[in-house]
Amino acid sequence: MLALTERSFIKLLYVVGVVNIALIGGALMEPSKKPLNVLTKRLDTYIMITLKNGVEYRGTMVQCDGFMNILLNGASEHINDKVTANYGNILVRGNNILYITIDVPHK
Repeated sequence: MLALTERSFIKLLYVVGVVNIALIGGALMEPSKKPLNVLTKRLDTYIMITLKNGVEYRGTMVQCDGFMNILLNGASEHINDKVTANYGNILVRGNNILYITIDVPHK
């Protein structure tokens, strides 16, 4: 087992659906497994976005950009698994996102 110091150990963890990708010691990720590439391949699918404050938004992902800002169509807001609001189109700012779940069944 390798012993790594804090300086030599760099870990980036992205959770996109069930895809966990780690970058350790400067190794490169395959382009097809980068989180943004995974998202852009899943446009027009139903997703769930969980924000850092625990609020969830579910809807069809129409667009995403390099900052992981995501445009959802037919979005609904959920708190503690209860629908609190229904929206048409919403834009979720990328820096507020905790994680994204793809291929979520419609409830």
